[in-house]
Amino acid sequence: CLFLCLSSTMFAQKALKVGDILPNIALLSTKGSVYSLNDQKAVKGFIVVFMTPTCDHCIAYESRVMALDKKYKVKGFPVVAIGPYGDDPIKYPLDAMPAMKKLATAKGFTFPYLSDDGFKYTWLLDIKTTPTAVVLQKKPNGYLIKYIGNIDNELNPKKVPTNKFVEQQVNKIL
Repeated sequence: CLFLCLSSTMFAQKALKVGDILPNIALLSTKGSVYSLNDQKAVKGFIVVFMTPTCDHCIAYESRVMALDKKYKVKGFPVVAIGPYGDDPIKYPLDAMPAMKKLATAKGFTFPYLSDDGFKYTWLLDIKTTPTAVVLQKKPNGYLIKYIGNIDNELNPKKVPTNKFVEQQVNKIL
């Protein structure tokens, strides 16, 4: 799918991993305002999904991501999507904010879709492909990274996954 070709070693900050604390995510949303995890008071954590409008695998997962939000938002774990290329309509016109807005509206996304500014969180969380999910558990000092990886084990949207990695992680926390 989408391979982010730049090396995270270009950035001074070391990538976070499972077990580390992420202080916050605050990025521009397709709604035109900045969405901050810290502003969401009635949550236990988040399911963050890095996805782009043109990635075939992301397209195949759109309904599953929406189902995750529907199932877990009421339990305190809403989905937040991040578009790695959202801030650069010149280099990535098919994956930048205008395309993200169009996709979010057309598909009726019930979750915020955020534009990663300069790959900040993409590199901070060492995201190399899309879609990639990150499960965050809210803690007093930020968000404990509980999982980074695939949503499940089935890329074919016509088949039922037999191993739902994100759901397993969130259920463990709940």
